[in-house]
This record gives sequence, C-alpha cells and structure tokens, in this order.
Amino acid sequence: MLDIEEYKAVFPAGVGYTSGLIESIEWSKNELGGTLFFMRLLEVLKLKEFWGLYPPKSGNQLRELHQQIVDAEISLHSKHSLLFYLLKDLSPSHHNESELAAAFAGKVHLENRYWTFIEGLWSMDHLDFETAVGSLTHPSIIPTFSDEIMDALLSRKHDEAPGEDTSSDDILPLAYYNCTKPPLEHENNVKHKFVLYMARRNVTETFYWIRERPEFERKELLELLVKETLGGDTLSFDKDKSKYTREDKATELVSLPFDEQEEEWIEAFLVGGAGRHLKRAADTVLMRRIATGRLQDVARDVKTKGERHDGINWESLKAGVKRGLGPRKEEDSRLVV
Repeated sequence: MLDIEEYKAVFPAGVGYTSGLIESIEWSKNELGGTLFFMRLLEVLKLKEFWGLYPPKSGNQLRELHQQIVDAEISLHSKHSLLFYLLKDLSPSHHNESELAAAFAGKVHLENRYWTFIEGLWSMDHLDFETAVGSLTHPSIIPTFSDEIMDALLSRKHDEAPGEDTSSDDILPLAYYNCTKPPLEHENNVKHKFVLYMARRNVTETFYWIRERPEFERKELLELLVKETLGGDTLSFDKDKSKYTREDKATELVSLPFDEQEEEWIEAFLVGGAGRHLKRAADTVLMRRIATGRLQDVARDVKTKGERHDGINWESLKAGVKRGLGPRKEEDSRLVV
C-alpha cells in the first residue's frame, strides 16, 4: 500500500496550487459564508489550527499541510480522506491515464463511504451543489454537517427578475432534507430559511410540516409562513409557464384547517402583532373569519375597508352579513375547523 508519509508518493512532481486555483477556492469560501466544508472537517478532527494552511499558498505550505495531516493523532482513514480531498483540488492540473485523486484512493483502499463523503464535501466547496447532494444523500453515509449543508443549499444565489422567484426547479434543499432529515437546530436560522423555502413552493405542505414540529417552535414558524404567504414573490414554474401567485397562496392560507390555538396565534399576529403591516393582513383576517363561520366578528368589524372589486368591497359585504344575521349579529359565535 502507498506510504502516505512520503510526500512525493502522495503528490507527484509538478503539482501544486496555482494562483487561479487559490483564487477560485477563496471565492467559493466567501460564497459559503467564510467557512469551507474542508475547514469544518479539520475542526471536527481537532485540526482547526491548520485552517490557515488551506489553500496552500506555496509548495512549502502544501508540504507543511501534508506533514501536519500525517502526524496528526487521527485515524488512518481520516488521514486518507483529507489527502484525497487535497488531491481532488489538484487532479485537473495533473494529466495522466488515471485521475490523481481516484488513483490515490485506490492505492490506499479508501472505503467507498469515505470516498463518496469527501466527493460530496469537495463538490459543496466548489459550489457544484447538484453533484454534492447526489453524493451526500448516498445510503452508506451517516449525515454529517447536515444543518450546515442545508444552510448552504438554501442560501445560494439564484438569478431572477425583480418581483419574481424563478427557483421553482430548485429541489435540492427538499431532496437533501427528505433523504437526511437534518435537525434544523442551528447554523444561521436554517430552520427559518427552510420554512420560507417551502412556503414559496406549497403553503399547505408547509403548514402540515410545521404541525409536526415541537410545540415551542410552531407559533414562530406559523408566523413565518403567513409572512411569506402574504408578502412573498410570485413563483414561476418553468415547465408549464404557470405561476404560484401571492393571491393563490393567500387563498390556500385562508383555507387551512387551523386548530383553536393556531387560529389565535395567526389572528394575533395579523391584528396586533408584526404581521399587521403586511399587505392584505386585515383582508386575510376577515376572509378567515368568513371561512370559519365567525360571521358575528365580520359584522362587528369597523376598520377594514379594502379596495372595490366588481362593485363589491368589504363595506358592502359586511353590510350584507349584518342584514343576514339580523339580531344574531350581537351573539358570540366561534366555529373553528
């Protein structure tokens, strides 16, 4: 088996980090919020003090990083994995019959699960997210850095026109979540980002997902759902040119089967909370009251005016409700579905 302690046995003559490669890695690092997944791996292995050596700015730094890896008090497969990652960086500049990193992995008999895991992290660090998700959701891999990976998938940039969300084909966060079930407990409010991502795609599914979260999370997540539903952009579905408009989402929201506690949370958010400034907040409250049979509350409303549509506005509608209720308009009736 290849002797990894011998530098020249690992790194062939003439290979090294060019200024272009270093610049590309630094750019990717910035896109990922300042921390590469290779750096996270070093930290987990208690080698964080060597962050400054990556990417190596010279041949001497590469030699030093190699030496620190082989001398580290970590498992042999961890050493192989770190060196395999570095060789992934250098493989494009090394022209041979076999790919440099793959040849190394074969010589040291790197297990497929570690090979696949490092391939995934390397792809994340090089912003090849589709390849990364394919590797990191492999059944042989124990999910690692799952919240951090979700955050990177949810935070990456998309080219879109003002006022329109064209990320309908962006299924990578959902695919990764469904395969790995990350805890979504930390890392830059990744849980909030995931709720906003889902709400842009399907209000109803997001609601039922929130229902499954712990009790102490649900109120805040429901408020996020409402905020995105009433204030988010239109989502375009490229395949059939259809759009998931704000109006479509609001209609779904009004029809959701909130329980009594959820109903109180949402109405408090839209009437007296931070959500009261959202466009159509008051309209949504009235529509919800009508949908749940709370007609007395509709009749007693004196604030909501709204715009006129086809000759009808809230004033005329509320007047009709009052006439229909007659003396019952003073009763306290709450029907929650």
